[in-house]
Amino acid sequence: MTQLMIELIAWLTMLTIRQIFGLGVIMNFDEYQQQAEEIFQIPPSFDDSLTYITWVLGLSVKVGELSWRINQLINENNGILDYKTNLQITEVMGFILWNMTQLANELQIDLDDIAVSSLQRLIQPNNP
Repeated sequence: MTQLMIELIAWLTMLTIRQIFGLGVIMNFDEYQQQAEEIFQIPPSFDDSLTYITWVLGLSVKVGELSWRINQLINENNGILDYKTNLQITEVMGFILWNMTQLANELQIDLDDIAVSSLQRLIQPNNP
């Protein structure tokens, strides 16, 4: 199969998944955060203190996996990002965003505020 055919199949698969789950195009962090909150609801029997731990552990695991994937990219692919590796890294980064979004929801923090704060800090001279 050619690279173009693989990319076309992947694109059509994602389009189909989005249609099955009724997911529209995500335009900004606010919409993503709202959709994420609607998709997953913590069971009522779940202890509140465990929700923070669940999302933080999820973040830790997926950041570790991202590090491993980047290590593979460098050591096994000589730093060349092929389509398969790109999909794997994109998937892991999606899980990182998902866990961060759920934690932000629990802490009642808007992702927009996180993004703006981050950019403001980065443009400061001698940022930490």
